[in-house]
Order: sequence, then structure tokens, then C-alpha cells
Amino acid sequence: MDTSATIYTDGASRGNPGNAAWAYIILQNGIIVKKDSGYCEFATNNQAEYTAVIHALADAADEGLRNITLYSDSQLIIRQLRGEYKVRDRCLRHLYTRAKHIIDKFDSITLKNVPRSDKNISIADRMCNETLDRVKRGGRKEIPEERFIPDDITLRPVGIVTSSYATRGEAPRQGRLSDRIAEIHIFPEYEEALYRIEDCAHLVVLCWFDKAERTLLRATPPGQNKERGVFTIRSPGRPNPIGLETVDLVSRNGLILTVRGLDAINNTPVLDIKPLINFDTP
Repeated sequence: MDTSATIYTDGASRGNPGNAAWAYIILQNGIIVKKDSGYCEFATNNQAEYTAVIHALADAADEGLRNITLYSDSQLIIRQLRGEYKVRDRCLRHLYTRAKHIIDKFDSITLKNVPRSDKNISIADRMCNETLDRVKRGGRKEIPEERFIPDDITLRPVGIVTSSYATRGEAPRQGRLSDRIAEIHIFPEYEEALYRIEDCAHLVVLCWFDKAERTLLRATPPGQNKERGVFTIRSPGRPNPIGLETVDLVSRNGLILTVRGLDAINNTPVLDIKPLINFDTP
């Protein structure tokens, strides 16, 4: 039995990210012996390309093929799988890991980049578009293009809290329950964002409670005996531990804001600061 084969893969995304499809063809001795295509819903073009590679290699392994030459028009995917590029996009890492796991099953595999004009890549590309057209005609609900990609959110702190509270146990349940003074040290690159902040008597400070429990979904609030979902209480423990703090602005000294009513512990990252519009003109 001939266990050698040549594979061509392609992925397509309408919107990038948007509705997407994958396709591949497997050839032996220049003859197409298997081909397939599928819908992968909301994805980037790179995610669709990776999905095509994963399906192609998994099916090739199931068919008992052991020696593979795989072609793709995606230079990024090929070079990542060859170890020449790092996988910096978090949304691609799990796909990369799956592909590498399947690659390890083969006796030998060669990964090559070819131009989009390659005739076999063109066949796979046409299969992708036929799949997307078929899905659209079939009335399947398409994913809105404005939908974001899960896990594709990056937050950068704009400053850090200096507080006398060293642990969560020392901090009050609500900042407004204490008159303790704290400082917010803004990073130098955001100094311009402080322009005229002295006009605000009260601020809303968004903090990232980096020491909070992120797997917590239910908790019992203080003074109560029944659990509630964390979306109905102010517990710092929650899937995304963002703290919403209402404070009094006592003074500003350059990059340092002195505030009252902040319950965040020392060295808590600050994500953003806004005026409290109930008191201040935005």
C-alpha cells in the first residue's frame, strides 16, 4: 500500500473575522483521492487556514497515510508549523497545538508554502467559497461580522495603587466605608490623560483585582445566608475581576492622584479612570 500523499489546504473568511470555511484535497500520484470542506462559523482567515490543516492531517492519518507533503498558501501557518515563526496570536495557539499533535503521528512530513495561484490551492479555495455560498443559501444564521473574537482582548494598566491595605483581609468591604487615603500612581506615558483632572471632585476608578479568584461564579454576600451569582453582587472574585471604585479626588501632584474611599490593596493595577458624571461634567 502506498502511504505517501500530497495535501493542499485552504481557508477563507468573509469579513476576517467573519463567516469562514476550510477545505483540502489529498492526492496520490497526481490523482485526487479525497477532498472535503466544512463551515467553521466565525473565524479569522488564519484560524480557517489552521482548521483546514487540522482536518486534512487528521483524515490523512485515519486513512493510514504516513508520508505527507502539505502545501498551503498561508506563509504564516507554514512557518509557524516549521518552527520558523513564533505563535504570538493567542487565538491561534490551541489550533497550532492541535496541528502539531497530529503532525507527530506521521513518519515524515514536509510543509511548503505555495502561491495562491497554484491550481490545487485554487481548487481548495473554490471549495471554501462553495461551502460558504451553500450555507448562505440554506438559511443558516450567519455570525455578525462585528462580533469580537473570544480571548482577543488586551488590557494594559495605566497606573498602580499605593495603599496601606496589604491584603484583602485588611481592606474594607466597600471603599466608601472608610476615610483612608490612598494614592494612584499613573505611568508616565499616560500623563497627558490627566489634563484638567483637578476639575473633577469624584472619580470612578477601574481596577484589576489580580489576586481575586477568577473561577468563582456564586458567593454568599456578607450579612446574608443565601448564595447569589457573582453578576448580582460586588464580590471581587469573578471571571473578570474588574473593580469599580468611586472615590473622592483629594489632590493631584504630577503623576500621583491622592484619593479617598479606595478599597483596592497595595500594588493593584489600575485600568482606567473616569469622572463620576453624577457630580462632574464629563
